[in-house]
Order: sequence, then C-alpha cells, then structure tokens
Amino acid sequence: MSVTDTTAKVQTIIDTSSAVSSIIKTTRDGIIVRGTLDSDSLLKGTYIPTDANLLEGDNIETSGIGGIYPKGIHIGTVKQVINTKNITDRYVNIETAVDFSKLETVLVITNK
Repeated sequence: MSVTDTTAKVQTIIDTSSAVSSIIKTTRDGIIVRGTLDSDSLLKGTYIPTDANLLEGDNIETSGIGGIYPKGIHIGTVKQVINTKNITDRYVNIETAVDFSKLETVLVITNK
C-alpha cells in the first residue's frame, strides 16, 4: 500500500490476503477477520476464543492492534456462526457494513 498527494494504492478488507485484528463489540473478544472475495460480500471471522459467546447479529469492529486500522471501525455484522466438531475451528460469516461494489468515495487513513 502506498499514498501520494493525488493517488493511493490500497488493500480492501475483502481481499483474500487481508487479515484484520478485530473484536466482537458486545463481548470484546478478539477475532481475526479475513477477506473471501465472495460475491455476497461476506468476510470470515476465525481464531475465535473457545469461551466467546457469539451470536448472529453481533457487530464486529477493528481492535486497533497491529497499527494498521484504528480501533473502533465498524467492519460488519455476524450473519452466521459455523460450529464444527472441534470448537477451536469454528468460524463466523460476517456481512460487510458496506457494499464494496458500490463505493464511489473512500477515506484513506495514513499514519503520518
């Protein structure tokens, strides 16, 4: 990623190589949100603590950890909780807060 006075090369959160440190807003439990590039604007939340109580409709936001994204940016809403035989492998599908195919203007945040 790079920024000049008139241009910016960015990586969106829906990119498959994206991994964003995030939190479940109600419980403050940390998760990692990854892009899927699905046409239905879903992200995948992984590394969910085994004791985290996650429900459909929970809001997910950036945690601020890692220094790339500021804390508190709304990412999306849990659409589906996928439980597996091994609780450490469970994950959630997250519906993005915006439709990325319809974005016309964005704000680029730099750490300058």
